[in-house]
Amino acid sequence: MFGPKSNYLFAQNIDERARLERQFELMGEDLGLWFGEALRLAGLDAGGPWSALDLGCGEGQFARELARRHPGARVTGMDVDPAAIAAAVANRGDVTNVEFAVHDAREPLPAGSTYDVVVMWMVLLYLPDKAGTLAQVAAATRSGGTLLLCNVPDEPVRFSHPVVAELMEAATEVAGRFGAVGLEGRLPAHLEAAGFADLTTAVLRYPLGGGTASGQRWWAHWLTTIAATRRAVVDVGGLMDGAEFDRRMALLAGAPTLREHGEWPFLVTLARRRA
Repeated sequence: MFGPKSNYLFAQNIDERARLERQFELMGEDLGLWFGEALRLAGLDAGGPWSALDLGCGEGQFARELARRHPGARVTGMDVDPAAIAAAVANRGDVTNVEFAVHDAREPLPAGSTYDVVVMWMVLLYLPDKAGTLAQVAAATRSGGTLLLCNVPDEPVRFSHPVVAELMEAATEVAGRFGAVGLEGRLPAHLEAAGFADLTTAVLRYPLGGGTASGQRWWAHWLTTIAATRRAVVDVGGLMDGAEFDRRMALLAGAPTLREHGEWPFLVTLARRRA
């Protein structure tokens, strides 16, 4: 089992698929709870029948779990990464009511696609044309169906160690250049223009550091996530020297996080397709 320091050192070579696997482990239970809210807003019974799309499904962890929990439903997972979809198909096992396909979320969904619930969990913020993507998703969501989103709020990660603020400032600036932040204020107008109503947004606040196992797990995940921004911050954005980035990460990796504390916020948004 990796502690905080070894987690950072391991993150130097961690691939994105492994990082996303950890993210699902940490957020999967809450995602399931919010999916239940999406079903209720759509007037659907948990037993089915209904159809769901996990757009940007990665290796299909949530799509498979949905299909297992709801055998009367039809679940589809789509992702732009062929390797991730290949892994999803290989790990499908005996779950017969889930299917996977390679699809770029920037493009319209296949003709004839219609779903009762669409999930985009930490996907929309990475797409350049957010309003256009939501319009395409709306076209594939049945009247009265629901859309479940998770994004990052404009409020940054807060943590008691001063180095976190320094790293977050650089990471947020480069993310802003690509449109990955600043969505919070624009999202309601985008959803309304796309044909969605009954908008509900909540902030999920996960503990970072401190004296709980949950806080320590989230802190380790945050270290791997911020380490993964090194190329964007150093090589692409030119916002920090590589040696300085590594020095600050090493300081955090060695920090006594039982005595440090903070939180990592995420935004969950639920909306219903207008008739």
